[in-house]
Amino acid sequence: MSPPLVPQAWSATLAQPLAASEPALVSGLAIEAGITVLALACVFLVYQLWRFYLRAQRRETEVRQQIWRQANYDYLTQLPNRYLLQQCLENAILDCQQSQQQLGLLLIDLDGFKDVNDIAGHAVGDRLLQNAALRIQSCVRDGDTTAKLGGDEFVVVIPKLKDVRLLHDIGAKIVETVRSPFHIDDNQYFVTASIGIAVFPDHSDSAETLMMYADQALYAAKRAGKNQYQFFTQTMQQEITERISLTHDLRSAVENDELHLVYQPIYRLQDITLIKAEALLRWQHPTRGNIPPGTFIPLAEESGSIIEIGKWVFNEVLRDLSTIDPLRLQGVQISLNISPVQFAHPQHLMAFIKRLERSNIPCELFCFEITEGLLLEPSRVVQDTLRALKQAGIKLSIDDFGTGYSALGYLKKYHVDYVKIDKSFISNLGEDNYDFILCRSIIQMAHELNMQLIAEGVENAQQENILKVINCDFIQGFLHGKPALFSSLLQQIDQQTLDQLSQPLLGVETKMAALQHAATKLS
Repeated sequence: MSPPLVPQAWSATLAQPLAASEPALVSGLAIEAGITVLALACVFLVYQLWRFYLRAQRRETEVRQQIWRQANYDYLTQLPNRYLLQQCLENAILDCQQSQQQLGLLLIDLDGFKDVNDIAGHAVGDRLLQNAALRIQSCVRDGDTTAKLGGDEFVVVIPKLKDVRLLHDIGAKIVETVRSPFHIDDNQYFVTASIGIAVFPDHSDSAETLMMYADQALYAAKRAGKNQYQFFTQTMQQEITERISLTHDLRSAVENDELHLVYQPIYRLQDITLIKAEALLRWQHPTRGNIPPGTFIPLAEESGSIIEIGKWVFNEVLRDLSTIDPLRLQGVQISLNISPVQFAHPQHLMAFIKRLERSNIPCELFCFEITEGLLLEPSRVVQDTLRALKQAGIKLSIDDFGTGYSALGYLKKYHVDYVKIDKSFISNLGEDNYDFILCRSIIQMAHELNMQLIAEGVENAQQENILKVINCDFIQGFLHGKPALFSSLLQQIDQQTLDQLSQPLLGVETKMAALQHAATKLS
């Protein structure tokens, strides 16, 4: 069927409104499209802002976590540090209080770690600490806290104990595990562990006090020889209080004129001729009386006051020598004990040598007695100082040989002149017993290295006779000479000179002059 016909005039009339609305329609569509695009852009922007906000929040959280971890964990071992340990310990104590259970606190220190650091460097030392941390963690239970206090100290918290014997087991296991060699870069390194143990609530219910008591037990373990664990006791508390009090008094001992020197003769064994004398320090406390050197010398070394005391000893010896003509000593050598702490400040040793030179006193008149541990792995400073002392003419003697590392090889390296056998080996010296074999071996090896031997603590004729049999060179002890003031030492030297000059081989005139001289000195 054909579409209806529209008159031409009508068609033109209908087309006019459509043509007029076309631009408006296009414009509306464009506006609508623009709004849509703008809306999408806003949505996208909001989305991006939201993502940025989430990333910022996440980053802030990560930074906070990182800061918290850095503040609470040791960066090297990734163990809790001192700050976090304090919180963990206090929380553990609260839990144990509520459950009425015990808690163990182990304070661990690595013996010999400083030597590893000094010899192999801090990089190796850091790796050793990391390995040590893993070994300690392997010895405790799951849920126990292992923390690093700083340096080479660790702490283990053992909560909810059912039996204190578990602490013995863990302490022994840590000691055994740590002393095994550490293999780093194809080298072996050795350290040991000293451990102090305190128990809640047996010893204290305070976290701070438990740490203090564990530290005191650790100190006792080190004094007992290291490489072991010790439980805190009330006796330790008394000892630490006494030690602190003595250390305080010792700082003023020089100023208060409480120290004095005595000299103990050292004799040539062949003919009992006085050829050396050791200057020994004594402390007369105003209220406690005489304090043994074995008590106050370690305190002086720990506190650092040994530096000032050492300077006082130098001054006192030179003051004694200034009262006489050095020739009156007849070549008798003065031995001075030098602490390893003093070698860490060698300027005082060098100053003493300078004073000798200015006073025209020969350095050969002096012998420095040092411990063998100083020579085991000496620092560059120690090596340079030893070299300077030898060049100046100071003799070197190793004190208490046999109680430490006891290796003669390194003594030859540093040109040691004398070796002193510790009195603990002399006190039990008998024919063909263990100490006899040990002393004989030391003497034979030392003679092969052109060193001379001094036996300490000789108190009876049997010891003297045995030492003659095994060819010891010199003896020191109460048998022939007790420590005495410098004036008494001079009297012994003058009497010895008098006896020597009284021999019939001398001419009459020479004898008379010498006798008069010696008699004048004795008067």
